[in-house]
Formats: sequence, C-alpha cells, structure tokens
Amino acid sequence: MLNEERIKLMTRMASFEENEGKKSISITEYFRSDYVGFHMLKTAVSVTLAFVLIVGIRLFCRLDEFISEFYETDFVGLAEGYLREYLVVLLIYLLFAYILYSYRYTQAHRDVKIYQKALKKLRSLYERQ
Repeated sequence: MLNEERIKLMTRMASFEENEGKKSISITEYFRSDYVGFHMLKTAVSVTLAFVLIVGIRLFCRLDEFISEFYETDFVGLAEGYLREYLVVLLIYLLFAYILYSYRYTQAHRDVKIYQKALKKLRSLYERQ
C-alpha cells in the first residue's frame, strides 16, 4: 500500500539531491576553515593576476609618457603606490570572499541537516510499516 506522506518526503529528498544537494553535500565534506581558506586562496590568486593585468594594460596605454619620462620617474614611489592599491583591493576582495564562503558553508550545513532529518523521518516511516 502506498504511503502518501512517505512519497512526498521521498520526492522532496530526490529534488534536493538533484539540485542544490550535490553542491551542499560536497561542501560539508570539508572543515569550515579548509573550505573558506581554499576559496580565499583562489580569490587572492585571481585578484593578483587581475591586478597585474590591469597595471600592465595601464602602463602599456601610457607607454609613450612612460618612455619620455623614464629618467625622471620615481620607481620606488610608483611601486609603493601600486603596492598600496593592490593591498587595498586584495583586502576588500578577501573580506568579501570570507563573508561569502562562510555564508555558503553555513547554508550548506543547514541544508544537509534538514536532509538528514528527512532521512531519519523516512527511516521511521519504513520501520512503522
């Protein structure tokens, strides 16, 4: 005999497994610090590459000015300015990444706990029968 409550529960669980469940379950396999740290490292590498490209493009676009003022250029001051800009951008992105990936980790844990409760309820429904 078909149990309507059990069918609804199994349908919700299958929907979760097919959609956001795959990602949530894979996220919960990590420790929080590992998950957040790994994504912050990826963010730092991406920001560094993007910043180097942007600075390179900026210097290339002003190449004629740069060459004509080459001997009067304060390279230490120029490097310090770019380093300051880089650190500010990096800190902003790392803060954003920390908040974002901490939230995603917490949300994934919440979703998996709900899924585990549904599994326990399904098990109890089978045991009653």
